[in-house]
Amino acid sequence: MGDAILIISLFMLAGVLIVLELFIPSQGVLTIAAVAILIFGIVECFLVSPLLGFIVTVVTVAALPVFILAMVRIWPNTWIGKRVAIRKAQKAMPGGSIPDTGKLDKLLGKTGQTITDLRPVGAVMFGDERVDCVAETGQIDKGSEVTVVRVEGVRVVVREQT
Repeated sequence: MGDAILIISLFMLAGVLIVLELFIPSQGVLTIAAVAILIFGIVECFLVSPLLGFIVTVVTVAALPVFILAMVRIWPNTWIGKRVAIRKAQKAMPGGSIPDTGKLDKLLGKTGQTITDLRPVGAVMFGDERVDCVAETGQIDKGSEVTVVRVEGVRVVVREQT
């Protein structure tokens, strides 16, 4: 009876350590400890009976991939998984991607007002259109009037009006 409790405790401890590995960033230390405990539990089973050792080995080898697959599917939906796991890419919203370069070329020579500080990158309003711009030199404070001096692809370079 004592051997059975020890073996069951070892396998339960290994399972707990594997689950904890998902929540505690141990760099794999908990997984190594769990594998070592599993091996020790299998050895203990072989000491009790070779048939028991064989059965437990087969069950463990069959159960581990299923357990790992379940954790891979469940873990991203846990509170920590949602914070750590990479989310699926979202489809781009219309008008939310890189602006049309032809549209930006039309801004050359136009004046606008900064709605954020340009350090050196920030946002500028040209009429009712917000455009991310780069200050030609230094920093430009919020609320300053700027003029577009160059358009380089999708990069709009502005200069503060003096």
